[in-house]
Amino acid sequence: MNNGTGKKSLYGKLLSMTLLPLFLLALIITFFSARSFIDTINKEVKKGLMDLSATILTLYDYSYPGDYSVVMQDGELYMIKGDHQLNGHFTVIDTIKEKTGADITIFYQDIRVITTLHDDNGDRLIGTKVNAVVTKDVLETGKAAFYPSVDIDNKQYFAYYAPIINSDGTVIGMLFVAKPTQEVHRTVMKAVMPIILLGIAAMLIAAFVTMKFTKELILAIKKIQVFLGKVAKGNLRDVLDYDVAKRDDELGEMGRYAVTMQKALIEQVEKDALTGLYNRRYGEKKIAEVQKKHLNDFCLVLGDIDFFKKVNDTYGHECGDIVLSEVATILNKNMRNQGFVARWGGEEFLLVFENCNLDEAVNKLEHILDEIRKKEISYKDEIVRITMTFGICQGSTDDMDDVIRMADSKLYEGKAGGRNQIVQ
Repeated sequence: MNNGTGKKSLYGKLLSMTLLPLFLLALIITFFSARSFIDTINKEVKKGLMDLSATILTLYDYSYPGDYSVVMQDGELYMIKGDHQLNGHFTVIDTIKEKTGADITIFYQDIRVITTLHDDNGDRLIGTKVNAVVTKDVLETGKAAFYPSVDIDNKQYFAYYAPIINSDGTVIGMLFVAKPTQEVHRTVMKAVMPIILLGIAAMLIAAFVTMKFTKELILAIKKIQVFLGKVAKGNLRDVLDYDVAKRDDELGEMGRYAVTMQKALIEQVEKDALTGLYNRRYGEKKIAEVQKKHLNDFCLVLGDIDFFKKVNDTYGHECGDIVLSEVATILNKNMRNQGFVARWGGEEFLLVFENCNLDEAVNKLEHILDEIRKKEISYKDEIVRITMTFGICQGSTDDMDDVIRMADSKLYEGKAGGRNQIVQ
């Protein structure tokens, strides 16, 4: 996934980092759960065949007491249990197959004597031989054996072979009990399918939750990115999305740090470090905004602290800085909700009254000047008093530099005419 700028999408990276291990884990859990279940089923099949084998042998012992024997007559082999001939009598094994679904065969040595197995033509597989491996494993050792895959007439079986042992310890044959592999597999799949479906459902739910969480995460990061991008391009008044600001996690904290950084940048870029007022650069921008918004309905003022050089020469620059700060405080307080004030340079300040005609602005400015005259500024053991001179003019749609020059000319008239006054 690519965002078109040559950078890989963070969303894609997070999804690949979370979903891929999640899917792998779910697959592993599902596989081993299914494998374990299949092993359990196989063990149950084996146990079931063992128990059925023991039941059949017990049933024959109970029904036909005595040992097994073999008689050859007219070239035919007949297997006897006690005094009962087994050949041709299929009622017992057919009934058991009908009830249990298991195929049954009784062998004399390695030859099938009676069986429920049929070939493709429907004939019983009587007289056929068992696999040589089984002969070796069971007949020669006299021990039972289980095989999870036995091929009989091109059909696969789970098979259990139990030796038939007479009272004298002779292994005379085998009992074969088996279930078709296909049937067992159907049983296994029927049992395992809920596990597989549950695993798939769990993966889908986990994927949905992960994608939703990742999307929300990336959206929050994107909002912070957009916010920082605008700030980096100089839009220091942009507002961080509230959904990010209210988060109580690391992203919310990151967003709040970004806002703190924005405020610090505003202080550095827009504000004068000493007075806290707007600096000249931002003051010019604000004037343009006011001119566009209010057209002729505003007034522009340039003010200058009288004899400020004398304050610095007499009391020092530290006192001069205090004077500037005190004046800035008075100006800022009085201009609140009236417009704005900026430090224009040195001891010079610019004031803009919004929604105001010239007479109204002069009245407000008289109040400000009166407060400055009355201000007693303490410096060490001295009381410093100051005055200011202001030049004011009505705002217009003319070139802003012309408007500022007009106010500046009025300020010059005031300073030349004795200071401590307002000239309009």
